Amino acid sequence: MDKALLTARRDRVAQAWGISRGAVIVPSGLPVPIAGTDQSHDYHAHAEHYYLSGVATPGAVLTFDPGEGWTLFAPVASQEERVWVGNGVGLDDLASQAGLDRALPTERFGAWLEARRGEPLALIGNHDIEARPQEYGVTNWSALELEIDESLSSRLSEVVSEARRTKDSAEIALMRAAVEATRPGHMAGLRLARPGMTERELQVEIEVEFFRAGSERTAYGSIVGSGPNASILHVAPSGRALRDGDLVLVDAAAEWTGYAADVTRTFPVSERFSGIQRDLYELVLGVQQRAIAAVQPGVEYRDLHLAAARQVAEGLVQLGILRGDPDSLVERDAHAIFFPHGLGHMLGLATHDAGGCLAGREKSDRLGLKWLRADLPLEPGYVVTIEPGIYFIRALLTDPEQRRTYADAVNWERVDTLLDFGGIRIEDDVLVTPAGSDVLSAAIPKAIADIEALRREATRA
Repeated sequence: MDKALLTARRDRVAQAWGISRGAVIVPSGLPVPIAGTDQSHDYHAHAEHYYLSGVATPGAVLTFDPGEGWTLFAPVASQEERVWVGNGVGLDDLASQAGLDRALPTERFGAWLEARRGEPLALIGNHDIEARPQEYGVTNWSALELEIDESLSSRLSEVVSEARRTKDSAEIALMRAAVEATRPGHMAGLRLARPGMTERELQVEIEVEFFRAGSERTAYGSIVGSGPNASILHVAPSGRALRDGDLVLVDAAAEWTGYAADVTRTFPVSERFSGIQRDLYELVLGVQQRAIAAVQPGVEYRDLHLAAARQVAEGLVQLGILRGDPDSLVERDAHAIFFPHGLGHMLGLATHDAGGCLAGREKSDRLGLKWLRADLPLEPGYVVTIEPGIYFIRALLTDPEQRRTYADAVNWERVDTLLDFGGIRIEDDVLVTPAGSDVLSAAIPKAIADIEALRREATRA
């Protein structure tokens, strides 16, 4: 990562913090052991630590003191660790990666804290340091009598979240690389899916292409749902075999140097979309395209969501699934039993990135708004997902309370014939620019003609 950009990033954050005394500690986090084994879960550095330091070393701590500035403390591999897992990254190399003059061994971190006894102390990043201080080089946390200022910590963490909204040039380059690594995986899914293949087998074919493209990990647990499974929003790939006539929903993406892509495509197992599949796919695609076209600085993301909700309601009325005036249906949240999630979210160091809601805005408990993950005006440099969807979710559509609430608004007789339909979601990663938007994932096919051409190629191979 560009050292000058990292330094400028830390300078902006420190200035926004505006603290004149005390200190801030930002732990990276520690590996989480898998009980009963000698292994740990896949390690991922806390996003606040990585954003400010540019390194992802387990057990490291980035600190800030208004008098001395930034310091990185990191563990030095023991002989036993060198035998089993290697030397790790040396302190000089870590300092270089972070754009700092030096990095110190964590064995000196305790003395650094001792020198600040009685000073205001803020803790952001991973809070596991309070439970596992020895693994950060602090032999006796309680003896230091440290008092974490929770209010100050919360305020400083919010400052970092706000800073992370606008991506700098280095971050945008990494996100473009993540999308570029994601594309061959989705292309493999479109070309290789066929009747008899399981969701799990399709997941493997998709993810291996991410890795072949240079990604070291997936951005999140891949979602591959076929037939009725596609209605489960975060379904894990299973042993269910794809069937002719099914739709397959694939929500999967690569990560690149900590930055996530997030892309969803839905396509038929057969050569073509048929009947209601085509109608609903055209509806979702049209909603997404209009939302992307409306992205520009100053636009409220919540307004984009509500406009998409109205378009979903209008389309479902036209297809005889909902009944009534689209505006009234959205006010009642009738559309939300088919489109229960938000239009999308911020994207960056996390799939659902920080800073998605302005401070002071209250989260709604309405069904149509409760899962909205972004509520803020868009600005240049923000990266958001645009991902409308329509689903036939049994948990909602067979709920007696929902049936009573929307007795007049839903054509339940029609819905009952579609309970095994599954769902459709189309998701792209969109960079907000001064002139409007740049769809980072535009090269991954989603037009019906392009998808059907690939499916014909797959089924005739």
